[in-house]
Amino acid sequence: MKRKSTFVWVVCLSLVLSLGIYPGTSAKALGAYKTIDSITLQESPISMGEGWTLDTTFSSNAPYSMTQGKDKEYVAVGPYGTVMNSANGVNWAALSKFGNYHLTTIAWDGTKYVLFGNNTEYSMNLYSRPSEGFISSDGLTWKRIDFDPGETIYQMEWGESGFVAVGQKHIFFSKDGENWETSRALFNDYGADILQVVNGTYFISSRYDQPFVLVSKDGQNWSAKTYNASAVIQDMIWTGKQYLGVGNGIYTSADGVTWTKQAKSPSGAELKTIVYGHNKYIVTGASETTEGIDKNVAYTSKDGATWTKVDLSSLQVNIYTLYPVKSGFAGLGSNNMQGHADGTYSIYTVDGKSWSYRMIGTTLGGDFNAVATNGKRTVAVGLSGSVVYTDDGKTWRSSNPFSYRGKLGRAHLFDVVWGGNKFVAAGNGGIYYSADGSSWKQAKVPFRDQYGGLRNIMWTGKFYVASDQVYGVYTSKDGLTWKRVASVSDNWLTSMIHDGKRLIAAFRVHNFNGPGTTKIMQTTDGTNWKLLKTLDLDEAFLAWTGSGYVAMNQYNPSKVWVSKDGSNWSKKSTNLGESQNINFLTSVDGQFVAVHHGFQESGDEVTYTDQLLLSKDGVNWQATSIPEKHPGVNIFGTEMLEDGIKAHGKYIFVGTYGEIMYVDRLTSSK
Repeated sequence: MKRKSTFVWVVCLSLVLSLGIYPGTSAKALGAYKTIDSITLQESPISMGEGWTLDTTFSSNAPYSMTQGKDKEYVAVGPYGTVMNSANGVNWAALSKFGNYHLTTIAWDGTKYVLFGNNTEYSMNLYSRPSEGFISSDGLTWKRIDFDPGETIYQMEWGESGFVAVGQKHIFFSKDGENWETSRALFNDYGADILQVVNGTYFISSRYDQPFVLVSKDGQNWSAKTYNASAVIQDMIWTGKQYLGVGNGIYTSADGVTWTKQAKSPSGAELKTIVYGHNKYIVTGASETTEGIDKNVAYTSKDGATWTKVDLSSLQVNIYTLYPVKSGFAGLGSNNMQGHADGTYSIYTVDGKSWSYRMIGTTLGGDFNAVATNGKRTVAVGLSGSVVYTDDGKTWRSSNPFSYRGKLGRAHLFDVVWGGNKFVAAGNGGIYYSADGSSWKQAKVPFRDQYGGLRNIMWTGKFYVASDQVYGVYTSKDGLTWKRVASVSDNWLTSMIHDGKRLIAAFRVHNFNGPGTTKIMQTTDGTNWKLLKTLDLDEAFLAWTGSGYVAMNQYNPSKVWVSKDGSNWSKKSTNLGESQNINFLTSVDGQFVAVHHGFQESGDEVTYTDQLLLSKDGVNWQATSIPEKHPGVNIFGTEMLEDGIKAHGKYIFVGTYGEIMYVDRLTSSK
């Protein structure tokens, strides 16, 4: 625990519309990023050098497109360099970043993958630059092709005649995925909803503004057909005798264009996917969409005519795609949380009756904020209910999903401890606890309103203390029932440590006329507190090594307060710079540990660096550069480590964008 303060589908794509400077990952300040001519992606875990390993399993964004390719492997691509793969369609892991490209579509023709992506800073602006195409025989090594479509390519499919791609204004065709030509213009300047190849026929349709359907047998010659506005077909399959389509019900068609609603078609739901496998049809949809989340429903059938309804309201994720896998059916989904995906989820059902889902990607907002261990299992918690755990420090699994609460989404979790034979996490909504790190329940915290939350938590062996800047300090003996400690809730408890005898905390005292101060206070029961010292620190991180204490301002670590007993404190100057801010402060193996995240600007290039800081006394610090996470490519934003712990014979660090890193030894360069 740290010491801290504070197949192609289109649905997902709609979410778009110092101690010195060391070499580090670079990113553009604005606009386009460096063009990639070729790139070789790496599968997780990735060796960074100097003993460091990067685990990218959960470091991805909700994908835009998926295909099944070489050796029946599944590959999905999405924004901010997201490439994910899966051997079985259920268990997914992200690869190293494809730069900052927003990868909109991918397809496989039996010998090669083809993908398109846009090289812009933000996914919402991907339409502002033309797409670039890439090919690969294995899904890892990619080469850019010589093709400029002049617009964004949103969708692509492969059929027996070749590849068909749909852009903003045009349809493009290629026999081999490398040499492309314009097939025809669309009827609008903003693309199409659906591109499918079914029964050897290419279908393109759009239901907005000027609805249309285009049909082709060869991908080059297209016939315009009348769009069925009452059916609003969103997905379809071929049964061997006829087409089955879903939209405003379940429909049949002889040609995939003219639709007749089934006599026993379900009603009252917008149906979005249909799939056949294991001698069964499954249709999924939503009876309503509230605050970004669908109220899901499914229908199953043996004959494609008589349907049985399955209530999926407990499946709190919007289903983007569903496909048959060896042992059942799998899918991918996410939720639209205030215009952004709240994570990526793998969906699974063996028979269409019983369903489950698990997080497989955190998105840009899925930071891992804290990590805790009981010696056998280690748990990391983060934003949007992102929780993962490991029993060996190498293989990580996601927990059962947290509940989605309307406008609030899934709970943001900021801190976690192991104590009282359970993991206890603090976050939006208060306290959550779990015996195994996988299944979580919410504890009772008496907040004054529904928006209450907690940021920090500490276990002493006898009681817990949790805190928040707004809602104050709370304590509990069992982690289940909490009470507010009014006597110390006027000030902000920013950090805590337990030294085996007492809990010592730093409280920020606000000063409206200048920098604040910090009260160092102690408690032996969580309820009764004693003032030890007032420090001239505006805000403090606390840490204890077993032989000494340190209080440090994360934004200016050049001055610290140190103590041998936690009661008597003295101010010291360190060898750290005033602007060498730290992300977190903790202690491991009798030494203080911190991480500094810095950057250097050169023109429109920004180079980010991470430094590991170690100290025996909290005053004299030694630093070493952590190797680059994404050498040779530009990535979006700043990836910062937020917490670290020693577990499973290694040192594990977690941070933003779902990143996990570990190293066998902590060393410093003097």
